[in-house]
Amino acid sequence: MADQGRYRLAAVRDARERAERGKRSELADAVGTAREAQARLDAARARTQLAREVLAKAIAAREARVSEGASVFAVAEQYIMRRRRELEAAVGEELRVEAALDEHQLGVGVARRTLARARADRAVIDRHFAQWRETRRKQAERRED
Repeated sequence: MADQGRYRLAAVRDARERAERGKRSELADAVGTAREAQARLDAARARTQLAREVLAKAIAAREARVSEGASVFAVAEQYIMRRRRELEAAVGEELRVEAALDEHQLGVGVARRTLARARADRAVIDRHFAQWRETRRKQAERRED
């Protein structure tokens, strides 16, 4: 008879609450990872911009020294080639980091949806529990009458 007064779905309710807490934690992790990825992207963009500026200065310096001779021109051209390779590497890194950020942002969206689902599952159990309590209260009132 002691089992009659016990809510039978309490274990399910507790499991749904734990699941929701876990999903909330997963969302927080996903958001944190996405923020870190955004910071890496900002740094990569800054490096790319710096590489572009250095290349532009190198080209301007070469143009200013064209009349100084072939050897100076050759050294300047080698310097420009190094700067172009550095710019290409910076652009490639920026694109990789941007792709990683997109992936992390997708993960955040998935985590938000799974958290919403976990909250909905918990709400169903909570409504059922509230209905069960109301039914128990009404039964108790009828017995008193």
